[in-house]
Amino acid sequence: MADLTIQKGITYAERETGEIKLDLYVPKRENPPLVVYVHGGGWIAETRSNIPDPEQYAAEWGCAIASVSYRLQEVPDGAAVEEMYDPANPTPRGTFPDHFVDVKAAIRWLRAHADEYGYDADQIAAWGSSAGGHLALLAGVVDDVTDLGDAFADEVEKTVAPEKSGAVQAVVSWYGAADFRLIEDESEGTEESDGLIPLLLGGPQSEHPERWAQASPVTHVTPESPPTLLMHGRNDEVVDVEHSHRFFDALEEAGVDAVFYELHDLNHVWVESIEAIESERVAMDLLAADPTHAQSVYEATHVGDGGSPEPLFVDLPPAGPEAIRRFLERTIE
Repeated sequence: MADLTIQKGITYAERETGEIKLDLYVPKRENPPLVVYVHGGGWIAETRSNIPDPEQYAAEWGCAIASVSYRLQEVPDGAAVEEMYDPANPTPRGTFPDHFVDVKAAIRWLRAHADEYGYDADQIAAWGSSAGGHLALLAGVVDDVTDLGDAFADEVEKTVAPEKSGAVQAVVSWYGAADFRLIEDESEGTEESDGLIPLLLGGPQSEHPERWAQASPVTHVTPESPPTLLMHGRNDEVVDVEHSHRFFDALEEAGVDAVFYELHDLNHVWVESIEAIESERVAMDLLAADPTHAQSVYEATHVGDGGSPEPLFVDLPPAGPEAIRRFLERTIE
């Protein structure tokens, strides 16, 4: 394994509720590209340690990896999702779009400190899982937090490295939520109306349709969106695979290069049964354990006038670390 410089607990933002931190793993090679990892946990749980082995993959991929914290959703007493809330979690809390504002702040901060830590500020990919997949996708298709939409215009502010760009050059999403409008609205006062997404977005879709739409990455896709690698289990009971289908279709229609792996018979976090879900820490091991697992792969490759096709993959490796490595090599190396 290549030598790495590892620095943990770097503060990149100070919020009213506390310091927001990141961990950084930089291989000892000249000016490596950077992958910004955004952890899952339903926007209300887990920490930046919820990441597949960053030391291993920073070394194997030749990329610096930054695993970033972001403000988690506040959970009021009696909320229907209170069982997911861990009072011992030290991560500061806020309300959406604080989560997205922090991820963009981390990207800008990392870009501003690239020379100090030794990676390429111009070659950055966002990679996220589940709720982190949603935030990574949103970071990919929304260049600036102030572009999130009118429904959030009064709630976004750039205070961290505001002179730097928060754009990324590529996105990897594991089972990320891409279109909240897929979620059926429920009557006010029901358990469903007080569930995770209404909590995140300030109420049911019937009351806040603009917030539900503008928080959905799929509504922000343009021809300038970055190339994207999607991986999603067909049997996902937490985030329906249709989220990734819709996002892939939007990228294809916009003329953006993308690859979408749909893994047959797999559920959330690459398990076969939802009862077996652990964390993203072991997700890559589960994915790599059976490289012959049945999967459908969709590609969108676009050719400019007078050009020739240059697919993201020359061939199609199975879903797993090798596919991610090749995607990153093709997009940010």
